Amino acid sequence: LSDVRLHYVEEGDSSKPLLLFVHGFPEFWYSWRFQIKHFAKTHHVVAIDQRGYGESEKPKETEKYTTKVLAKDVKELIEKLGHKKAVLVGQDWGGAVAWMTAFTYPEFVDKLIVLNCPHPGAYISSFWKAKRQILKSWHLLFFQVPWIPELTLSFDDFESFDYAFRSEYAGLKNPKNFTDEDLEAWKATFSKRSAFTPPLNYYRAMVRNRDETENIINRVAKPPTLIIWGEEDPFLVIECADYSNKMCLKGKVVYVPGSSHWVQQDKPEEVNKIMEQFIN
Repeated sequence: LSDVRLHYVEEGDSSKPLLLFVHGFPEFWYSWRFQIKHFAKTHHVVAIDQRGYGESEKPKETEKYTTKVLAKDVKELIEKLGHKKAVLVGQDWGGAVAWMTAFTYPEFVDKLIVLNCPHPGAYISSFWKAKRQILKSWHLLFFQVPWIPELTLSFDDFESFDYAFRSEYAGLKNPKNFTDEDLEAWKATFSKRSAFTPPLNYYRAMVRNRDETENIINRVAKPPTLIIWGEEDPFLVIECADYSNKMCLKGKVVYVPGSSHWVQQDKPEEVNKIMEQFIN
């Protein structure tokens, strides 16, 4: 792309409509393993490693990780892949990038699907409407500190991944969907030198570029939007889903009971069906 090289995985026929998947933190393209195969029959499916992740290039400067820059990556990739628009799917940080792409380049987003990631305005209003969200967001502050988060996340053979994806509090409610092999894939991806700094720079750039957030908190998402929400998300209050829906021109929320923050890995069959109905 214009200022970064992105790695992506693709399946399906490139003449079919583009279905573009954008992962969250701390993840990579493989988070969409249950969706890639499923949708390859009907779509040109592309799952990216966002800049700073996996096999993609990792710029050093924090300001290269603002949502504005990340949304531009998505728009340029859609063009580069030879498409005019995409059904754009994002979860967690990928959702934040998907929202930003829909605000900034609505003509490139045929439909928007966001999983367990609030609209930026909804996220901010959740702090004062649902005070519990403040406690759930402690990591935002912790991640501003230099180096210590990097050390903590890689400590003890990446104990943090086991916690995030397999603990009772944070992990998948259906642990069979996150196997030992999956855990090893995560470790292999993040064991490369300073692999955590670029992903953490997403959080650092967000705090340093507060004016960017202020510019978008009242923006309405114009493309038809589906919000999929795993009900047992320990990081986000459930009210975020409804607040987000109010910020969409044509929005719809579907709640997935018995599912964690990692909803598309936790309940893949259900999520695929919900997505399919919306796309068609």
